[in-house]
Amino acid sequence: MRKLTTLALALAFLLPSPLVAGKNLAEYQLQIQILESHWHRHRDGSVDGWGRGDVNDGAYVHGFDFTYESAGPFHKTAGDDHYLAKWKKTGLKLEMLVGEIGSPDKYVTYELKTSVREEVYVPGPDGVVPISQEEFKAQQPK
Repeated sequence: MRKLTTLALALAFLLPSPLVAGKNLAEYQLQIQILESHWHRHRDGSVDGWGRGDVNDGAYVHGFDFTYESAGPFHKTAGDDHYLAKWKKTGLKLEMLVGEIGSPDKYVTYELKTSVREEVYVPGPDGVVPISQEEFKAQQPK
């Protein structure tokens, strides 16, 4: 019985948490662009993932590296698309919302362990590359 309880707790921790329509999206004020995403599925079905992205808090954009463990992966964002997120521990852990396809009011949460950088990540010919804040601001439309 104890093993079963431990297994249930472990699965609850690893599985992404579905959210209901009552979720207050105003709490998720960060915009996250995922520019690079890799993952590996284990035999038990769980996923370890890692990648790079940019976090926009409305005033600043910073690149960040991330890792996560979950029941399933999430995809890179396309174009100007973004995921909503909030800091659980500023600079160290993000809670990110990913919309459930076919259910516009349902989301899956992912907890990302992060390392925030001073630079901003941008797509390059051979993958994601960091550029300085000055270069990033110079590239923005006026």
